[in-house]
Amino acid sequence: MDVVDVIDVMGSPPRQEEPHQPSSRGRSGVIRILICLGFVALTAQLWKLQIVDGRVHTAAAEGNRLRLVDIPALRGVIYDRNFELLAFNAPTFMVSVTEADLPQARRTSILADTAQLLGITPAEIEQTIETKRAAAGPFAPIVIKKDVPRDVALTLEQQSWALPGIYVSVDTLRQYVDSETFSHVIGYTSLPTAEEYTQSFEKEGYGPDERVGSTGVERVYETDLRGRPGVRLIEADVGGRPLNERQRRPPQQGRELILTIDAQLQRAVHQILANRLAAKQQEMERAAAARPGATPATSAVPPVAGVAVVTDPRNGEVLSMVSYPGFDANVFYARERDGEIERLLSDPSLPLFNRAVDGQYPPGSTFKLVTGIGALEERTASRYTQINCNGELRIPNPNVPGTFTRLPDWGVMGTLDFVQGIAQSCNVYFYTLGGGFGSIEGLGSARLARYARMMGYGEPTGIDLPSEGNGRIPEQEWKQANIGEPWVPGDTYNMAIGQGFVLATPLQVATVTNTIATGGTTYRPHVVRAVVDGDRQPVRSITTEASRRVALRPETLGVLRDGMIGTLDTAQTRAHKLPGIQVAGKTGTAEFNGPRDEKGNLPTHAWFTAYAPAQNPRVSVTVFMERGGGPTDAVPLAMEILKAYFAQNP
Repeated sequence: MDVVDVIDVMGSPPRQEEPHQPSSRGRSGVIRILICLGFVALTAQLWKLQIVDGRVHTAAAEGNRLRLVDIPALRGVIYDRNFELLAFNAPTFMVSVTEADLPQARRTSILADTAQLLGITPAEIEQTIETKRAAAGPFAPIVIKKDVPRDVALTLEQQSWALPGIYVSVDTLRQYVDSETFSHVIGYTSLPTAEEYTQSFEKEGYGPDERVGSTGVERVYETDLRGRPGVRLIEADVGGRPLNERQRRPPQQGRELILTIDAQLQRAVHQILANRLAAKQQEMERAAAARPGATPATSAVPPVAGVAVVTDPRNGEVLSMVSYPGFDANVFYARERDGEIERLLSDPSLPLFNRAVDGQYPPGSTFKLVTGIGALEERTASRYTQINCNGELRIPNPNVPGTFTRLPDWGVMGTLDFVQGIAQSCNVYFYTLGGGFGSIEGLGSARLARYARMMGYGEPTGIDLPSEGNGRIPEQEWKQANIGEPWVPGDTYNMAIGQGFVLATPLQVATVTNTIATGGTTYRPHVVRAVVDGDRQPVRSITTEASRRVALRPETLGVLRDGMIGTLDTAQTRAHKLPGIQVAGKTGTAEFNGPRDEKGNLPTHAWFTAYAPAQNPRVSVTVFMERGGGPTDAVPLAMEILKAYFAQNP
């Protein structure tokens, strides 16, 4: 019985019901229905959360509790041929931030305190996070600074309770011994650009803060040196701090490289080249200052650069390769040395440029070896062919009768045979062999180009270093397509002495010399001897690979060798001979476009390429010096290097 019924029983007069007002019984019914519907909705939501989406939320919760942490692999170290350590990994510290562990209410203050300890600004940290966020994700640590000093790392670790989301970990720093001496061979590592990372390295499993080889063998042998990173599955608390390790896959250390380079010889060659270039620089500065009317502005001399390449012609091993000036690769691993990096990038002497493999220059008279080989093989000349080297060759102009084109020589030497023509480096002799004159048929541009390519000019040698230049062997079609002019006879005469449009790298000149030394076999030059594991057990040996075999007649090789031996027995070179060691070589003084001197002569580069002992070659040396002369600058430089080699290898 409800309240109304009780009143009726007690005899009270019945209450008048107002129209359109719901009864209290109706209202309570509606409330009951709403409550029931709420419980139904809540039950349905709980069922969805626990049953339908249960696995998703369980995984998310587990992800907050369990985390995968990468373990970087140690990069493989690099040795010289005698196992002297040249590149290694030094222990250091790095600091990272995990965004998911940063309390949002304290984010600004935490990053500010961290930045102050690291000596950087909060804006730099935010910029780093913004740049790497997409690749890292909220639970992955983002490196904000590497090579952190030990005392700073310890302070951060001690204050970790006040800096949630900030972590200190052990890292390694790539270090190079005598870095400038070995810089262009070994190279260095760096962080890839964002574009490089997304297009290539991310797909290969690299982390966003992982360095990769940029130059030298560090780049070419990146896959071997990198190793395989490991991973840890750790259990973390709500603040992201690790509690215990659940699983671990250890990293695999990168493989190690054994170079063909002899570190002791490399240091000697580097010092010899540096000293000779410094002396040349002083000589040029004195000459510039002594010119009439010279001022500091007009007498300024650009820095002199040079190259020295020492190889074993029997197998292509590079014993020493120096491109001077070089650079200290260790500057790329310290933020406080950013100013030095900027200076390297803006230095007019181009210290980052490896002139040995990518410098392309007119080879000058070293190219006469190719012209001579072609003439002897085609039998357009022999050992006894005599030509009058009277200081110039006058070529009749077919378009204007009675006029001539004058092709100059460096001196008047009289009538010479082939051996003397090589030894004296007579231009007229090789003008004639290449372009023809009188009764002597010239090779012509097509055959000159064919023999040049046969010996290895005009294409990379295949050395295991990056960015190798092609050089250039011009032909008639090339000139028309690139210069827009037809080939003329003067182009052939210039080509015969390594001038005109001909270009070569110092390594190409060295490889051609090695092919002559071996009697026609070219071994691919290489700077890595073997790839080994951490116990120095061979993983892969770099085989002695014959990349080319040229069928040269023994008579050709004999005449050529005699001429090259005679090169070290002229008035200009005799003083530099090595006692007891016979050297076969070829000088080169190559003109290039630049300001002419007071006599109207173009500036020149200096070349000398040689092998020894002449009858049983086991070493070759090729040197190149910008703005020098072959007999006066390159010969003494190369002979001093050979002297250092034979002092180590008697």
